[in-house]
Amino acid sequence: MRCFNSRKILASIAAALVLTALSGAATVATAATTLRFGHGKTPGELGFVLFQELADNVGKRTNGEVKILLFPGEQLGKENDLIQQVKSGALDISESAMSGLAILVPALEVASAPFLWKDWAQAEKVIRGPAFQPLFDELRDKHNIEMLTKIWYWGWRNVTTGTRAVNKPEDMAGMKIRVPESPVWVEMIKAMGAAPTPIPFGEVYTALQMKLVDGQENPIPTIYTRKFYEVQPHLAMTRHMLQNNTLIINKRSLAKLSPEMQKILIEEAEKLSEKNTKGQQDLEASMLEEIRKTGKTAITNPDRAAFAAKMAPVYKNMESRWGAENLQRIRAAVDATK
Repeated sequence: MRCFNSRKILASIAAALVLTALSGAATVATAATTLRFGHGKTPGELGFVLFQELADNVGKRTNGEVKILLFPGEQLGKENDLIQQVKSGALDISESAMSGLAILVPALEVASAPFLWKDWAQAEKVIRGPAFQPLFDELRDKHNIEMLTKIWYWGWRNVTTGTRAVNKPEDMAGMKIRVPESPVWVEMIKAMGAAPTPIPFGEVYTALQMKLVDGQENPIPTIYTRKFYEVQPHLAMTRHMLQNNTLIINKRSLAKLSPEMQKILIEEAEKLSEKNTKGQQDLEASMLEEIRKTGKTAITNPDRAAFAAKMAPVYKNMESRWGAENLQRIRAAVDATK
């Protein structure tokens, strides 16, 4: 009869338990989901800090089960490239202006329609409400993109000029104004009485300096950080367009998270959306004051009502792009919040 050594049996059992524990630990370690987040923000910008905070907060609240890996400074491409990468699933998360998402759903550009909004409170209420939801649904159903947050405030766009101050539309007659290569910008500047001149963004400062164009339009943070005020002695606070950004995620990337993890990710995005709005609005005010202090640029408050009265042709010409039903629904919601 074969004799069994009890010590060897116990040692074998112990070894098996250790291997089982190690195997379990490996399973836990590889269970973490990594989400790749590409964006254009660089150090010194508020968004850069808040996106890192998003990664930190989500990692902590999920106990490391969800990790966000950041690729800032357009490492993975420019805005349009990142949108397409999120659509395909090559990238999980990105930031985009609503006007940027118009490459997929053109009516999302309505958020940047000229002189549409009275103030930010009105814009935020309508963008978060049912009027825009069909457009977000289309983005999800046709293009695999979900909203992490519909709001990521960037700022109001204003006009700078080099030759003369702008206080009314007639002051813009004959001016060449740099615009992005987008139909709504082109139509808007034409309605103001000026000549829209598309120029790549990276070439704007030089174009202003060389007087290839008479002016440009951008939010205050862009005018400040790009130092356009150095070569533009006039800043008109037209507040003609709102630039609202969003945080977007690939639909499949979101779906692979458990409901609990999805909830945490969306909650943290919304918390930082609120933090960004306050911070960015504070920055707008402080940057405007810094521009004023330089003494290089005269800041004026033009007749916005006179500019707004010129915008009817813009809406008429853009209706086919945006869709009459979409435009009617959104403008009705705007009117209802006045």
